[in-house]
Amino acid sequence: MKMLIAFISSVMRACFSFVRRLISLPGRLAGALLGEAALPPPAEDSPLVTDLEEELAQAKEQESNWKKVADAIWSWAAESLSVNQPAAIPIWLPRSLKEWMVGLTAEEVEALLSADKAAIEAHARGLYTLPGLRRVQRLHPIERWSPRPELVDPASEPSQEAICAPPQRHAS
Repeated sequence: MKMLIAFISSVMRACFSFVRRLISLPGRLAGALLGEAALPPPAEDSPLVTDLEEELAQAKEQESNWKKVADAIWSWAAESLSVNQPAAIPIWLPRSLKEWMVGLTAEEVEALLSADKAAIEAHARGLYTLPGLRRVQRLHPIERWSPRPELVDPASEPSQEAICAPPQRHAS
């Protein structure tokens, strides 16, 4: 009798195992067709993931560098306007920017100084141009900036009073 019960239980286990495999067959076939393995993901990152992380780190570094460039351009513009002539250009800036900055007029530097640093960064990168500024390109160096208008003390100027005649009325 014991053997009969053991035989019946083994047949039942085999039947249940067969049914379970039969039920899971469509899922396993779909996984095999899509290239998915039943293995867990690897403990370390794949080469694709590490390459992507390196690219993201480089992009962040470049973004940080462009922010430094925009800060330097804005500082140069402020210094140039304060001394009313082009100031010394930082030597670490890219050559294309240095060749562009030497040819900016006083009006362009004022337009540059009135823009925010994000817009200066976009202009320097060539993403879009700021109004009143030429795009980043090689420019001929400016010989002399336009002279700053001299401030005149209004008290020293002779004043003229405007004499107005009273309004005339027309007879109707």
